[in-house]
Amino acid sequence: MLTGIFGPDAARTRITVESHLALSATINWHLSARKIDLGALLRVILGPARVANHAPLLETLSYLRSAYGERRRKSGPAAVLHCLRTAAMLARIMPEPGMLDLLGALLHDKEEDLTAEELGAQEWTRVQAEFARVLGKIDADHRWFLGERIALLRRRENQTYYQYLGQVLDKATEMPDLLHCKLADRLDNTMDIAVQRPPTDQHDFFETAFGVLFLPNYQLRPQEVASAPDSEACVLLISQLFKNVVLMSMLREQRLDRLDDVTNTLFTALAAVGRAQAEWGAVALLTSAIASCELRRQLVLEIMEYCAAGGIAAVTRKERGGLLDGSFLEHFAEPDDKVRKRRLETVYGNKPLFIRLMVMFIGIFTVFTTDPTYYLRGIDSTGLHPVDPN
Repeated sequence: MLTGIFGPDAARTRITVESHLALSATINWHLSARKIDLGALLRVILGPARVANHAPLLETLSYLRSAYGERRRKSGPAAVLHCLRTAAMLARIMPEPGMLDLLGALLHDKEEDLTAEELGAQEWTRVQAEFARVLGKIDADHRWFLGERIALLRRRENQTYYQYLGQVLDKATEMPDLLHCKLADRLDNTMDIAVQRPPTDQHDFFETAFGVLFLPNYQLRPQEVASAPDSEACVLLISQLFKNVVLMSMLREQRLDRLDDVTNTLFTALAAVGRAQAEWGAVALLTSAIASCELRRQLVLEIMEYCAAGGIAAVTRKERGGLLDGSFLEHFAEPDDKVRKRRLETVYGNKPLFIRLMVMFIGIFTVFTTDPTYYLRGIDSTGLHPVDPN
């Protein structure tokens, strides 16, 4: 339980990919039962949290299980897991989560996922009737505030990701629970890709980097060579890491990362988890896709020199001439999700470049953790803007 324990140490030891996988497995186990015990499932989600009125939460679980049905996440697991885990994460971080905190987390994707277009008119009418039963379990004030939060957490079709985040951050001081939910959402999305990941002690990036740099003919451990994630997982991972950098930079620039203890804990955890996932991707590809010891050493040295020279201080233009200058604009700035995915798939085909980008993300998340004033300059609600890092 995180009550009264905040800051980097708490986030690193309490919010980990491994603990998240264990929680996810437990929730999934309850969902796979022939007859789901919603009370038992709710107890797992709430963990240490104590909530007086369970009725709205139980009705919401019933609604979500029915509405999502057998739909799957991009990474494979059941789609309903995401909203349940997001709420479970907040229940383990917030000292006293309120009804709006939990309902907002459980329903934060409702307006994007459970639409008439996605479900079809007949199914949508059915699930809307079930949602009406959820609203019937809370009073008029809670209904109004919940509707407001669901609307603000929705990214509309005509919005860029940057505009959407600006919409959330503009209300953060007034509604801290929106920011809590968005950070927990980012955490779950980042850790969700770990379904292909081996145990942590099998992919220590810093041990691997030391061996590559200092030890001639460094011998890789067999399990590292055999644990490379596939193309789709790598593209999804690097996309999530980029989204984290965007959110964290916008937060840090506005000094919202320390809005309250819960935000600080979630922000620190997102930096730690982002780095851990980038380390996994970098080691898996460095050890499986690059056979030459000399090329591995060259890759690590090049990106080390680029980061040390200030390459991760800001969004830059390619014309600046550095190793990865222009990378964010060239590979990530495309607003169309499908086009951006195709571009990143092309980047994945260039393994040395993809590895360099992964190591760059390791550097960015490390600085987020160690420097309380750091953010990647050149990011705001209107998009990416190249700046001179000097």
